[in-house]
Amino acid sequence: MKNYDCGKDMWNDIYAESKPVDLRHTRLSVEPLFDTCLMMFAEKTDCVLDFGCGTGDILFQYAQYKRNSKGVGVDSAGKGIAFAKATARMSGYRNLHFFEGDECFLDTFEPGRFDGIILSNVLDVMPESIGYDTALKLDRVLKDGGYWFIKLNPFYSAEELDEMAYEEMGPHMYGENGILRLKQEPTPYWMEIFDKIGQIERYVEFPYEWQPGMNRIFMIKKCRSSLN
Repeated sequence: MKNYDCGKDMWNDIYAESKPVDLRHTRLSVEPLFDTCLMMFAEKTDCVLDFGCGTGDILFQYAQYKRNSKGVGVDSAGKGIAFAKATARMSGYRNLHFFEGDECFLDTFEPGRFDGIILSNVLDVMPESIGYDTALKLDRVLKDGGYWFIKLNPFYSAEELDEMAYEEMGPHMYGENGILRLKQEPTPYWMEIFDKIGQIERYVEFPYEWQPGMNRIFMIKKCRSSLN
């Protein structure tokens, strides 16, 4: 648990270099397939939660696709949340709100509060027990018929993991400097889990120029959950 908590300090150090920006004349983009999937998610939702939002980049991009939407971002790294709050003010995003907190903060929301949940590189950087508890809490605040937008890191080969020089921290768990960075599981593993929270409507893979392997996106419509 202490190793997992150290990740917050690492991200605070990274986000400390970020300066708030005015996005009113900037069109945000990640990668064509990612952008298309996020746009489709925006078409199906109006009030979303981005858990593990970091500096709020994805939520800001979502809001550009649907200007009158409502969004909440939650992250345990206070420096990222401070950046997101300042950027939202500068950019005129009055319907976006950001809070510092971890999975326990989700208990403050009433059941079915949101019709969409964004998880970008969250479940695959968590220990399994924390990831499962987090999924339960998120499932509670997502209304029936709502949508999950889940982005996962690539599933790396043994050779790619060696090149990254990550240390093994447990079964399928890799990190650096004692901080968990990857929970390595193949796509069928995640599909089996996601089948329990709803119907997988879309699955795509896409590359980043700066990263080996294929990133993975799932868009899932919530049906009756069988996580409990």
